Amino acid sequence: MRGLEYEYMAGSGAPPPIALSRSELLDAWAEAWSDSRDGRDESDTVLVMEGEEEETATARDVEAEEDDNPRPKKDPKGERWRGRPKSSSGALPRNAWWRNSKNCFEVDQICHRRKGNEWFYYPTPQQYEYNEDGQDDYNALFQPNMELKSAPAKYDGGKNTGDKRISIKVSSSSKFEAVELTFEEDDLAFVKTDSNDDRCQVSPSKVHVVLQSVFNDMIGEFYSRTLLGLYLLMKKGVDANGNDGGKLPWEEVIQFYVHIPYGNKNVLDGHKLLLSGMLSNPDSPSPKSFLDLFVREEGKHDDDDCQCYEKMVFCGYDVYTHENNVLSKDLEPAVDSDFSEDIVEEDLLISVEDNAPVSLSSTKYTLWSTTSVGKAGHDGCGRSSPDGEEYACLEWKELRLHLGANLLTHYPTLKGDVVEKRRDYLLEKGVIDKGYRGNTNEFTVIGLTQRTYRRAWSNLPDILEECNAAAFERVICVEVNVEKTSSPSEQLILHRSLDVMIGVHGAQLTQAVLLPPHAHVLELLPWITDYIQSQCEPLNLDIIFIFTKSKLGYCFISGGGWVATTHVPTPLGVIFHNTDLNHLGYSLDRSSVPLCEGVPKDQEKQCFMSQKKKFIWENRDFTVESSAILRYIDKFVLFVREKDRTCDELKDTLDKKFVMYNIWCVKPNYWFRGTSEGEDDCIHGSGYSIDHTDSSNKDLFLFDKREDCCNRFYPLCQTKIQNIQHSSENTTLSLWHNYQPLTKASKIDKKQQDAEQ
Repeated sequence: MRGLEYEYMAGSGAPPPIALSRSELLDAWAEAWSDSRDGRDESDTVLVMEGEEEETATARDVEAEEDDNPRPKKDPKGERWRGRPKSSSGALPRNAWWRNSKNCFEVDQICHRRKGNEWFYYPTPQQYEYNEDGQDDYNALFQPNMELKSAPAKYDGGKNTGDKRISIKVSSSSKFEAVELTFEEDDLAFVKTDSNDDRCQVSPSKVHVVLQSVFNDMIGEFYSRTLLGLYLLMKKGVDANGNDGGKLPWEEVIQFYVHIPYGNKNVLDGHKLLLSGMLSNPDSPSPKSFLDLFVREEGKHDDDDCQCYEKMVFCGYDVYTHENNVLSKDLEPAVDSDFSEDIVEEDLLISVEDNAPVSLSSTKYTLWSTTSVGKAGHDGCGRSSPDGEEYACLEWKELRLHLGANLLTHYPTLKGDVVEKRRDYLLEKGVIDKGYRGNTNEFTVIGLTQRTYRRAWSNLPDILEECNAAAFERVICVEVNVEKTSSPSEQLILHRSLDVMIGVHGAQLTQAVLLPPHAHVLELLPWITDYIQSQCEPLNLDIIFIFTKSKLGYCFISGGGWVATTHVPTPLGVIFHNTDLNHLGYSLDRSSVPLCEGVPKDQEKQCFMSQKKKFIWENRDFTVESSAILRYIDKFVLFVREKDRTCDELKDTLDKKFVMYNIWCVKPNYWFRGTSEGEDDCIHGSGYSIDHTDSSNKDLFLFDKREDCCNRFYPLCQTKIQNIQHSSENTTLSLWHNYQPLTKASKIDKKQQDAEQ
């Protein structure tokens, strides 16, 4: 298919006016995906006949084009690496948590000289030779032939470019023999004997970890794809080893680097702040950009040109192996792992014995960027968990608590700094004077997020003025803009000083994980029209639901519907799932889009699509009706802060444009079907996932007496002890997800609301 349909699927052009059948649509998707991924037609293919000794001119041209291509493509060759073999006992060395993932690859005693981007290994007189069976000697050095490719796993449309400055090639043969080197400064530097030309500094940090994930330039993607995976790997290392009273993984001194594979993107203070919270050791160095190793900072001299690292770990990479003496261009492409996120990883791995010998001199390891660091322990935590399990996944909660505790060790004056920041806010708004000695927690500080580039809140000044003029008691509203901060610590203090954070779906809301305990988050959900998603309609699937799926056969046109889901959290909002935060959403409507104003309704679609780049949600600025913000503050934030409220009280306090993703309210204790000591049982409490405010659900699944529960789910309790202990309290402050139902009626209502605007 080579028409409007193809151009639209490839990311350019207007939507086609014709309706395709399901099979035609899926065939077209496969063709568009293949062509856009490969980037060239079959006519570009070069055939070299057997026996030819020289490349044809066409082959050289293709190779030159690849060298000059600003968007290098991921093209793995060889066989998928299975990871470092386990020891005979199955245990890992202490705090080598990265060995729990096949997407982490480590090397020992590696050096880098910026000039010429030269990488090489260095020996020490004490080093062991590598034990090729890899089973027991974890003190042995691992110094293989290795190459790290610069190509990203994926590109975000046509905007991103690859960063070819970040690449590594290193040979297993050491540049020096141990007897040639003289070590100085407690082995933190070495020099080639009788020469001052080959002096290298050895980092005092024993472990250096490089972290990469797709789209990790965006803070929200970085949090979910990098930090969550990193936390789970470190935690798994503790669970596997027990640590025997030794240091925990996050108590070690580790130098972290963020590898952003896009040449037009940078590591931000937000990356550094969140990543520093992964370690509790205050002596750990500040996280850096991986690019810093390749590009000398302005004003620095050559004396730091050669840097060495005792251990360097690369996490977030697919690793492939092949014989070192075989060129990759002569190999067949490896099985591709990017076509479906749901492919089981083990299905892509090579079939070899776990303890097969490894020859460092004959094997080459090639690292390609992949989509995430590690893998979440609870698939779809918050986004696609079946009913009853969405309360069981606690990864996001644990990660937020982990960060909060560790950041206090890095910033010991944080509590005092927060008090001063809140005092500054209150003084600026004129609600206290300089002689005030009270508790600033008596006030509610509400932060409204602003951006200076894309998705700016156009009428924010007016809303701030109205909020601060409203008849609220002890409430102030302030602007929050991380682009105006100058350091990670300033960002931390800024967010820790807030009680409430309000902002549109996007990266700037990620730092809400830094809010104090039991704070509030309101996520403004962009208005997404049905017709920008119209290519989904021939599939006869729910237009909203399909955008929460990524499987072939659902929908492939990116209209942005996933950023406005109300039946499950959005991909950004899910990071607040099952945390202590009160997270709500508010669906914006046509009035939030300051484009095509005054255009007749029947011409609105044409007007929007004629300026599609400005119209798509991720680019357009927005406005919000002040009444919605004031209602949220009055009817929810202040209502809850007065005292603990029942879920019934909160359910109807706001209109249907609000969704209560993750709130804390008082729930009655009932007997219900749950899990006790790993087995199904009737248990007592408020931890049920059933909506108790719906009387039909309550009568079927929630019971005042244990015997009623047992009779309903017979023979569940027949083998259980009858005198089960349970709380004497009638209610408990509990977590509640009050999502909106996904029904045909709700879609019709939405369309009617849009038509009335």
